Parts: sequence; structure tokens; C-alpha cells
Amino acid sequence: MKHKLTLLTAVIGLFVAVGCGPKGAPKKRNLQSVAFETVRRQTVTRTIGLLGTVEGEKQATAMSKITGKVTSIARPEGSWVNEDDAIAYVVNDIPGMDYQPGPVRAPIAGYVGKVYVEVGQTVAPGVPVAVVANYGNRVTVKARISDHDLRFVKTGAPADISVTAFSDTSFTGRVTAVTPVLDQLSRTATVELTVNNTGRKLVPGMACGVQLTLEQKKDVIALPRIALFTNGYTRVAVLDDSTARFRDVTTGLVGDRLIEVTSGLEPGEHVVTTGKERIEDGGRVIPVEVGQR
Repeated sequence: MKHKLTLLTAVIGLFVAVGCGPKGAPKKRNLQSVAFETVRRQTVTRTIGLLGTVEGEKQATAMSKITGKVTSIARPEGSWVNEDDAIAYVVNDIPGMDYQPGPVRAPIAGYVGKVYVEVGQTVAPGVPVAVVANYGNRVTVKARISDHDLRFVKTGAPADISVTAFSDTSFTGRVTAVTPVLDQLSRTATVELTVNNTGRKLVPGMACGVQLTLEQKKDVIALPRIALFTNGYTRVAVLDDSTARFRDVTTGLVGDRLIEVTSGLEPGEHVVTTGKERIEDGGRVIPVEVGQR
């Protein structure tokens, strides 16, 4: 009796495992949904983020010509000065000598941005007393760039400038100069940009972020970087109706978001962007176009 029960249990288990469908019916598999984009010509851009400082379109430092004590500040910070106006007065305080206070004059017309000395402080020739900046609808931004990226910087290259004080506003500028010599300690060079300052929101001395364009290619076949397998950016999954097939491609410029494809794809083809890691070459999928999900 025990043997009969054991045999019956085994038969029931086999019947459940095989199922009740027709003999030889294929087992259904759930198809993988994948997102895809249509291949097209686009602009590929590579940028770099730098930290910069806002300066006046014209900016210069006022220095004393004599050694002595500061007796007064004639033009405090924020004051407008014309060229040669006195910003501060210094008197030579050598014992036994009777000197009249001498002026420290503004080297250019502009606003006194920063006064570095106080009344009673001793200064000497070459010591900065104040900085004068002339700015309006344009300012200068200076930023440091590494020797690795310096070779990609070109005069006229565009940049977006951002400051925390105006987080909802982006300012535009272009490279106007690059120092040809690297700083030996930091191994960096200075990039100078002229920036539009409509509304005079940017003030000399502000710290800012610089998103500088290093390389750009227009009207090239391009894909989002996520569309390529990450083992060297040499393979994609192309859709043939609802079948995914792997294909080797050759790439060019790797941009911030897009990557140039120099061979292996044509405009109009559909390439998987999300879900490609979970499919097999030749496997059937459920394609969902990006933006249509």
C-alpha cells in the first residue's frame, strides 16, 4: 500500500510540473521591455567645470610710492574714483622729519572694490593699498585650468558662468586670453573670459563656476552615452522590429551626454538605451521609445 501511495504522489507531481496543456506546447517566456532612441545627427559637446573669480573689465591695484603710515582713507570701498584721484594718504614717519601726507592715487577710473589697509598701518612701495575695478555690462572672469586640458582651450570658445547669488541665472562668456606659461607649482594656466553682465549682477570678487566648452562637433551621428556598452564604447544593441541584435561600432568624440559614432550606424535606426544589459543577442524584446513610456 505504501508503494502505491508513493507512485501516485510521483505521478501527480510530474503532472503538475509538466502542466495541463497540449503535449509538446512551448513554455511561454516574459519578454523584456527596453527603451530605445532613433539614431540622428546631433551636436556633440565636451565641457569642463572650472572655478573662477569675477574681475572688472578693467582692474588695477593702487600702491603707495613711499614708506609710511596711512593717515586717512579718502575713498572707501564702493566709491567711484577717476584716474589719479586720491584713495588714501600716507605720511613718512621718520623721526625728526616733517613730511606732508602723500596721496595713493587711483591707477584707473572705476569703483574702489577693496581697501587692504587701515588708518595707522605702515605701508611701503609695492604693497597693495586698494583695488579699483571698472565694470558695467561686461566683466572678466579668470579661472585655472590643468596642463592636461590646456591644449583644448581655444580663443573664442563659449562658456556658461554661474554664481550662487543668482542660482536661477546663467551668464554667457567667451575665452579672450590664455596664459602661455604654466604655474610650476600648480601645473595650471589662467584662462580669461569676457562675460556679459546685463543688469550688472556680477560684481568683482565673486566666486563663480565656469562650464567651458573644450571640444564640439556639429551635425554628426550621435547617441546618448548610455546607449553604448561600457566596455570601451564599441557595441550597441540595434532593434530589428522586436528583435535586438548586437552590433560593433566605431566612436569618435565622447561628449558630456552624447557620443559620436563614426561608423556602424545610420540615421533612422533604433538603438536600445535602457535594458540592454538584460537581453541576449537575437532575443525578442518589447521596444518602448524614449519619451513614450
